[in-house]
Amino acid sequence: SSGINAEYGDYSIFVEALGTLSLCTEATLALPQLIKNYNTRSTEGMSVSMVMLWFFGDSVKTLYFLLRETPVQFLMCGALQIIVDILILFQVIGYGSGHRGD
Repeated sequence: SSGINAEYGDYSIFVEALGTLSLCTEATLALPQLIKNYNTRSTEGMSVSMVMLWFFGDSVKTLYFLLRETPVQFLMCGALQIIVDILILFQVIGYGSGHRGD
């Protein structure tokens, strides 16, 4: 944080807000897919292995954030991603790959 103040001066609040906004945006990328799957009761085109890779990547990234003692917003966004990954994984397993919304 002191490095940000030295480098950006009066813009440190803006830089922190921009960083938090980008983290939140990235953390919610899969939410539209989760909602679409729920509404259509289908995960057509999604594979278990793809969602498992999302889960693995987000878990490792969040562990890295934890071990590096990054600011709390990194951990919160990582946790949100892991939760969404798990929910989508349950959808892929539960709904299968076919369409069941009709």
